[in-house]
Amino acid sequence: MRAPFQILVIPFRRLATEPEYAVLTRSDAGWCQFVAGGGEDRESPEEAAARETKEEIGINAAGALLALDSTATVPKDCFAAAASWSPDVYVIPEYCFDGTATGMRSGN
Repeated sequence: MRAPFQILVIPFRRLATEPEYAVLTRSDAGWCQFVAGGGEDRESPEEAAARETKEEIGINAAGALLALDSTATVPKDCFAAAASWSPDVYVIPEYCFDGTATGMRSGN
């Protein structure tokens, strides 16, 4: 079941003079975004962020993500799973993570 929270991972690597960010294009909508998704069942936001990073860009981020202080909220009605959440839920939190590529491993 979809948990009532969203994650956002900002994957990047540091080059000699500037950072390089991985910005993805959604295949279903065509707009650009960072790694994003929701928690499943009893996942923590950190676990969901690592899983989504692996699913979306093939990088194992387990233990390599840094939770950012920045958070946001997203209206409940933006999600198909909203009907399964409590009627007292109006917005869900979005947790943000630093996905520094030097700490992540590609592949399995």
